[in-house]
Amino acid sequence: MIEISQEVQYLLNRLEQNGYEAYLVGGCVRDALLGRVPQDWDLCTSASPAQTAACFLDQRISLAGFRHGTVGVLLGGHPYEITTYRAEKGYTDGRHPDKVNFVSDLKQDLARRDFTVNAMAYHPRRGLVDPWRGQADLEQGLLRCVGDPFLRFSEDALRILRGMRFASTYSFEIEENTARAAVHCRRRLEQISAERVQAELSRFLTGSMAGQVLSRFWPVFAAVLPECGEDPVVWEQTAARLSRAKADLTVRLAVLLSGVPQGVAALERLRFGKKLSEDVRTLVAKAKGHPFTDITAKQLLREMGEPMARCWVDYRFAMDGEENRYREWRLTLERTLREGQCYSLRQLAIGGRELMSLGYTGPQVGACLEHLLDRVIRGKTENTAPALLEQANRQKSGGSTISSQ
Repeated sequence: MIEISQEVQYLLNRLEQNGYEAYLVGGCVRDALLGRVPQDWDLCTSASPAQTAACFLDQRISLAGFRHGTVGVLLGGHPYEITTYRAEKGYTDGRHPDKVNFVSDLKQDLARRDFTVNAMAYHPRRGLVDPWRGQADLEQGLLRCVGDPFLRFSEDALRILRGMRFASTYSFEIEENTARAAVHCRRRLEQISAERVQAELSRFLTGSMAGQVLSRFWPVFAAVLPECGEDPVVWEQTAARLSRAKADLTVRLAVLLSGVPQGVAALERLRFGKKLSEDVRTLVAKAKGHPFTDITAKQLLREMGEPMARCWVDYRFAMDGEENRYREWRLTLERTLREGQCYSLRQLAIGGRELMSLGYTGPQVGACLEHLLDRVIRGKTENTAPALLEQANRQKSGGSTISSQ
């Protein structure tokens, strides 16, 4: 039995009170059967889109997906999608159906879905509707297409990447025929928009089995990342590193694109955000920095900031695989942070106002502060106001020039 909220029960009851069938369907059923809390609760119904909308005129509704049979209902600040049973025909563009027919049979609706684990419906009184044995596949940890996998992937190539993502995030084993079809149909992914590829790739990369899936299905990823080439040895190395990498999108993208000359171009082509792209480039470009001393840690924090410094250490471990070194670097970095050691201008015991009182002006102020920070990091000057002022005064009195660059 699946526990559902009062809001979901209300939606089911309202549709049934008006004479229509209604079921929970898809991902929410899958997740609930796995013991997970569903992120979204989707419903399907025998009611037409117009009939569904008429059932909820006293609620706030969205008709953005009306043409495809979906009515959104906002309850308790949370959106719920209710979609009419439908069958689909023709996929000329390799992504969207040419024609959608609304039907009265729930099983017809389930037959159009991608994988058996997503082709289940549930009703609190009538129980589970599972014509494609999705529950059995779920119990076996198996990802299998509904019907002919070659047909499913030919209809909508994005299903291939969805399959990779499900295998990565749910630790599913991809059934053999489905696996063969995914590799065979991979070139159809060239028809998919960059935004949709990016969304699926991002979710795939943060899954617990990303490395293992990449190892088996690298030709699929080579199809959406041609910048990475098709050398199986390189892909196998990348998969091993990905398995070691922390499940962080920035770190794993850096691992995936490390050593790829056109890596930045790939990020831009797939519409990854500017900041994320810059962070990935920063990780890849940063030299190893052996040995990793307290000074090295402070320099890293000065250059990158705390979150990115942690990412860099994680990235280096993924690339090198040296557990003892990683543990040492991580402990050094955390000790530096825990002890509040100075690595940034805001931590200096003096600021620009104190330097101006000594006669520093314009760009000299910033340049002197950077110089003082460098000395503090290297242990040449204590981070106290008297020590810093003395050093700044000596610098000025001695006529030394501090570059503002």
